[in-house]
Amino acid sequence: YRNIALLGIDSRADDYGVGNRSDCIIIASINQKTKDIKLISVYRDTYLLLDEKGTERLDKVTHAYSYGGAQNTLKALNTNLDLNISEFVTVNFDAVIEIVDAVGWVSINIDSNELQYINQYIDELIKTSGKSAKHITKTGKQTLTGVQAVAYSRIRYTAGGNYKRTERMRTVIEAVLAKAK
Repeated sequence: YRNIALLGIDSRADDYGVGNRSDCIIIASINQKTKDIKLISVYRDTYLLLDEKGTERLDKVTHAYSYGGAQNTLKALNTNLDLNISEFVTVNFDAVIEIVDAVGWVSINIDSNELQYINQYIDELIKTSGKSAKHITKTGKQTLTGVQAVAYSRIRYTAGGNYKRTERMRTVIEAVLAKAK
């Protein structure tokens, strides 16, 4: 198996350094023989033993990136979960928008609970990214642009809380991979 950490940070600018938090932590586990890929989420609020400037302390894994960047997040994952991850990809909101737009769009099913929140996130992303996007007006299978897909993945106030939010993040990644194929 080859494991790669996918880190989605809360930076809205072209800043991938210390001080950003990793809101999305997914381990892409690739079976080298079959080429099957499994995406495993590590919830941002999971308490792990972290290195904070040379001192170990129990804290939310989202803070590992803030204390020491991607390498510190890998250290926390490897130490606490008995893994040996050496590869990672870090993206911010703008990068995910660009990735989705590069494949053209993604097809995502939007339910009524998500519909009531998605347009607020679309409006925020239009302001911060400088890209335009239309509001989503109905439920069901939708063709989403990069801005809309990131807005979908940011929804956090529906039933299921953080579990559903990380599921949405995996859904967007899986849709991009399927489209890229």
